[in-house]
Amino acid sequence: MLVACVVLSLAALVLPARLRSTIAGGLRGSVVVPLAALQDRAEVSRRAVLAYDASLRIADSVRLQASQAAVSEAENERLRRLLGLGAALKWGFVPAEALHGRGLGDDYTMTLAVGRNEGVEPFSAVVAPDGLVGMIDAVDAHSSVAIVWPHPDFRVSAMSADGTSFGIVYPHLGSGATRFLLELRGVAFRNALAPGTLIVSAGLGGVYPRGIPVGVVLSEIRTAEAWARNYLLRPAVRPADATTVMVLQPRRSKDGVSIAWQTSVDSALKMLVSAGDSLAKHRADSLATAERLRLDSLQALQPRADTGAVSSAAGAAPPGAVPPVVKPAVTRGASTPAKPGTIPIKPPMAPRPLR
Repeated sequence: MLVACVVLSLAALVLPARLRSTIAGGLRGSVVVPLAALQDRAEVSRRAVLAYDASLRIADSVRLQASQAAVSEAENERLRRLLGLGAALKWGFVPAEALHGRGLGDDYTMTLAVGRNEGVEPFSAVVAPDGLVGMIDAVDAHSSVAIVWPHPDFRVSAMSADGTSFGIVYPHLGSGATRFLLELRGVAFRNALAPGTLIVSAGLGGVYPRGIPVGVVLSEIRTAEAWARNYLLRPAVRPADATTVMVLQPRRSKDGVSIAWQTSVDSALKMLVSAGDSLAKHRADSLATAERLRLDSLQALQPRADTGAVSSAAGAAPPGAVPPVVKPAVTRGASTPAKPGTIPIKPPMAPRPLR
């Protein structure tokens, strides 16, 4: 085929120009047309493949940005709450980044990226916007190690938020998921705590200041002791979720920090109350709208019912005409209806014919 094409090309070169143009036009209209169509389809397919790859890349980038946006939003919310806590405390604290490990015993400790040079001292309380995290155990120049509440040596004097019940909070040390719960021990037997009661630090012992949220009562633990009650608590903070914390300095702990978390609780309550008011208002507006629509529909249907009754009673009367009053026919021998207050009189009976 190659030799034949070369021979035909050489022969076409020596042909006259008019004949050569005719042959070239015939070839373009017969042999070249399928090749041109095939090339066109190949270009369309190539553009479709490139557009599909581009759409996949755009979709993947959108998904990645959406996932990163959710993570960034959660991180911004945590930092916003941490800034709110710092604004409430105003002074006497050191913000720190928490470094979590994956080794044995890392569930009980937390490494912080601040140390002695930043003003961190041993036995300082470690807190988060949600509540108590732990206590500083060891301090280096630029880092420190804190024990968190799941540690077996963790203890904190605690009380109910209203100050009526006191006790000591210990780690639960149970099996499975209950290992990450707390126990409130030594509560006076006469003081029964309902589920959902907030437990805060009592400020006794000199390490944890008064008023830091520790946990919420889940249920009572039944024991053989008849002089005290024990309760199971849901912790206020999960150490694994605490990526940024605050270390309270001793002089700040002595002055008290309960006002910081009280402000947070009050703001949360205000948000809940405003949300409840808005829901109640929305429900009242919905009920009022439904009642107004019902009355409007009744008013719209009432003229139609009256018109239908009149037309059925008066026949084909023209619009606006007063229907005639139709009196009931009285047959002979029938008793007429008596008026109110009169004695009805029966009509005389016809005489019977004699046989």
